[in-house]
Parts: sequence; C-alpha cells; structure tokens
Amino acid sequence: MTRWCRLFDGTPEAVGLARKFARLVLADHVLADAVELVVSELATNAIEHTESGQPGGLFVVELEVFADHVEVAVIDMGSDSRPVLVGDDPADEAALSGRGLHIVRALSKEWGCEPVRVGLRVWADVVGEA
Repeated sequence: MTRWCRLFDGTPEAVGLARKFARLVLADHVLADAVELVVSELATNAIEHTESGQPGGLFVVELEVFADHVEVAVIDMGSDSRPVLVGDDPADEAALSGRGLHIVRALSKEWGCEPVRVGLRVWADVVGEA
C-alpha cells in the first residue's frame, strides 16, 4: 500500500488540480479513471457544501493505493450537515445536481464519512463497478 496526501485551496479551480493529482498518482493503475471521478465529486462537494468553499478555505485529498482497490478520502473544513444521497434515481433529468454521491456509490465497494478535528472526512473504497 502506498499513501498520498495533498492540500488544496477551496476553489472551483482546485477540483481540476485534485483530479490531476489523482491522475498523476495513479497513472498506470487500472482504477485511475474511477478514482479521478470520485476525487472530482468529493472535492466538488467539499467546496460547494462546506466551509472549505469559503474564502481561505482548504481541503485535503488522500489516496491509499492497493493493487486491487484505492481508498479515496477528502477532508473538508466542516459544515452543519453531513453528506446524503439525493433522490433515488441518479438519472433523473430534472435534477441539475445531487448526482455526485450516486456516482461515488456506484464506483465504490463502500463509502462513508467520519468527523475529524477540522471537519469531515468523506471516503470511498474504489473498486470499479461495484
């Protein structure tokens, strides 16, 4: 197992940098595409729904890389709410947002969140199509 960790500014532009970080770490890994997508969704949620998206906000991306799976985590600066799946149908065309955690769930064996000192750690064990 190899562990990677990087701190990002809580800006929309940082989501692209977080994706690039995941892509560089997992260049030849079979799960690179899936991990990049999960990182994108979790980082976007951090800046849209937590204090990480406020001026001066930050978030951390952690990647624990194994041969057959990758644990992805994003640590945000906290909020008054916790991540929840929105609606039952991720393909609902009326929904303009709220699909991110459905994507995370589809690409993960399991996912969850846990409080940490600075906020919330949202994680997903990416195994490809679960």
